[in-house]
Amino acid sequence: MEQEKRSDKDSVEKFDIKLKSKPKDGIILQLHHTVRGSNGETRRIRFSTGTFDDSQEKLACADNAGNLFILDFTELKFWKLAGVGPSNALQFVPHKIGTLVVANSKSYEISFLDIESSRVSLTLAGHTAPVKHISFSNSKLNNLLTASPVEAILWELRNYTKYFTLNTYLGAQIQQIMFTPGGDYLVACFQNDTVQIWKHENMKSVKQIIPSELKHMKSIAFTMNGRAMAMSGHSPTLILFSMDTWKALKSINLSKMNISGAQQIAFIPQVFDGGANKVLAVLSSDCTLNFIDLESVTVIYTICTESSGIRKFVVSPSGKYFLCVLQLGEVNIYNSAHVLDMAQSAKGDNVKEEAPCTSAHRRIPHDLSPSKVEVEQKMKCCMDSARLRRILMQYGEYPDKYRSAIWRSLLNTPRNKVAYSALIDKGIHPSYKDIEKQFTIHSSATLKNLKRLLSCLAHWCPLFAVMKFLPEFVFPFVKVLQKDPLLLFECVATILLNYCQLWFEYAPFPPISILAMIENILAEHDQHLLNHYCEAGITSQTYALKIMETAFSEVLTCSEWLILWDHILSNEACFIVMAVVSYNIVQRNAIKRLTTHEQLENFFHLQNPIDKKLFLKRAYVLLNDTSEDIHPRKFFNSFMSLDKGDCYQQFTGYPKATICLKLAKKERKQDLKSNKNTLKELTKKSQEKQISDRLHKEADTDNKSVNSSFEECDYKNINKTKKAQKSALCTKEFLENVMFPKQDHKNHEEPKPSRKVRDSSTCKSSKSKTNKRVQSANKNNNTLEKEVQKLLITGSNSDATE
Repeated sequence: MEQEKRSDKDSVEKFDIKLKSKPKDGIILQLHHTVRGSNGETRRIRFSTGTFDDSQEKLACADNAGNLFILDFTELKFWKLAGVGPSNALQFVPHKIGTLVVANSKSYEISFLDIESSRVSLTLAGHTAPVKHISFSNSKLNNLLTASPVEAILWELRNYTKYFTLNTYLGAQIQQIMFTPGGDYLVACFQNDTVQIWKHENMKSVKQIIPSELKHMKSIAFTMNGRAMAMSGHSPTLILFSMDTWKALKSINLSKMNISGAQQIAFIPQVFDGGANKVLAVLSSDCTLNFIDLESVTVIYTICTESSGIRKFVVSPSGKYFLCVLQLGEVNIYNSAHVLDMAQSAKGDNVKEEAPCTSAHRRIPHDLSPSKVEVEQKMKCCMDSARLRRILMQYGEYPDKYRSAIWRSLLNTPRNKVAYSALIDKGIHPSYKDIEKQFTIHSSATLKNLKRLLSCLAHWCPLFAVMKFLPEFVFPFVKVLQKDPLLLFECVATILLNYCQLWFEYAPFPPISILAMIENILAEHDQHLLNHYCEAGITSQTYALKIMETAFSEVLTCSEWLILWDHILSNEACFIVMAVVSYNIVQRNAIKRLTTHEQLENFFHLQNPIDKKLFLKRAYVLLNDTSEDIHPRKFFNSFMSLDKGDCYQQFTGYPKATICLKLAKKERKQDLKSNKNTLKELTKKSQEKQISDRLHKEADTDNKSVNSSFEECDYKNINKTKKAQKSALCTKEFLENVMFPKQDHKNHEEPKPSRKVRDSSTCKSSKSKTNKRVQSANKNNNTLEKEVQKLLITGSNSDATE
């Protein structure tokens, strides 16, 4: 790496780097710093140390001239910072993004440096010797440990004070000191071959270890789960110590592996090792780096360089990378996966020489490639939630190949085949029968799976038949888990049961409680952004509810969505609330440029570029630093998995009366939509049916009258033809009254038929006059005649009933 001329002090100029995609020797990048003097001669400046930040994929390296170099493996950029002087210790601040702690080896000061602007935000003074060790506690984020060979200081960063000071004496100086991975203990290794352990909570000494067979102790290392500690020194002995039982687990003779002694040791984390870390890297006394498999107690790989020996090495927290600082001052950066893959595929015990300025590796015959059965057995052992979380924190995501199995383990799905079959047997729910009309889904298989899932949810709980956002919420889960419909249903049901708590307490209205929590959290952590929303007239229904209802699928890419839900399902239920707030805060700069309601609303329906690691980091900060008074976990219930058995428990977190009313309205609307007849037409059809039934009844019973009017006349000897004529007479008389109403009811009222009159001449005379007038009326309004006839028959039926 050739450094260009220094740019202006107020700006940081960045340069491109190129990583080897498939390095044969595992080296993805080599660093060296050369400067050219006035006489044209080049001079190499040696690198002294380095440190990794896995969350941002960054590396910081310091040289003896006081220069700091930052390498960004994501953006493939590097830049030079104006350092604070020569340094032997660097460490990224875990809870402050882009902040580096630098220990000055001349002034003995501890500086907090911004890696983008090169500005020092804080300086701590108090050491009397150069600091060589910097460590942060995972349990107390505000605790910083710095140590020189003669003293160690525990700082409280909230008020920048010394919380604890450890002074040593000549002959018992500090070789190494650090926090355990869990942050529960503080462990120090001294020159007098003693290991001292303090309880971090009260800094009381809990254990002192003096191994009799280990002399000239130099280094200690911990597994990622913090359950085991390795100790080594100049003598060819390696001791594994249990932090649970406070007893030695194993003593390994390194001389059998041609290792005379160890200068430095560190564990190499691997995927699905549950934090136990079976591979230990040992920097031997002959300046070669050996990888030891602690299960088989064999050296599986050795790194030694032709040009120079290895002076020290640094492993990233997740084990993804490690670097070797050579004695000539160069830095070789390795990809751990490539190195371990070469170790697994190595079959011969030969030494293969690489190109100049690269490494020569001695390959040990030990095939570590596991079979499928062995992998499945290891997966079962590692599938508890605590181990899975450790893997997630190391690598940032779960492997795509095992994601469905991991989600099943995290959600503890019961695999109730009988209960699921009962839901399937109910068929497609009417609410989702025409779901393809609402969404454009090109894959018929995906559409089928979506319909089946939504129908099962609706049959399981009536709430899910009326929630309009549900198809958009479950669709990404269908895409990921559609190969296993049972797992898909149980995963979504468990998510709705736990991670969507309080979403439906006001259904079908918005979840006011959840939105209020989000607004309170945003007000505590970014009041300016909340003020911007208020000025633009934007409520939480726009910047929060839209994200929640689509499960982040509209604002994140597929890979980003999978990573986010890896973290959501691995944490407590309220993590999804923090993720919503985190998305808004991380996108603050883009959001503040939008002023109108339409622009802001569209923003939360688009996949906007986002730093996924910064997004997740902010979510964890919100989860840990939010005040207890407004923290969502105060209102959330603990995780509850689906019951194992022949049926699933009911989902009850919604107002049943409101949902039932909405279901009734929806069913009525569907019935009206399926039957397009108006109320008048329905009445007309009902009356026609009644007339048809009565005519059939008259045909069967000849001696019965048609209606009550003819019963009053008491015509016992009239035949069927005369009965029909009388019915027509009454109909036409009624039509005459409707079509030609009389002005004076008293003077023109026609007499009613008398029971004593038996002559039909009156009826015949009236019939001839009425027919003429009815025929005229039929020409004007034929429909009215039919309607009146139906009404007359209906009226006759009611009269007869009375």
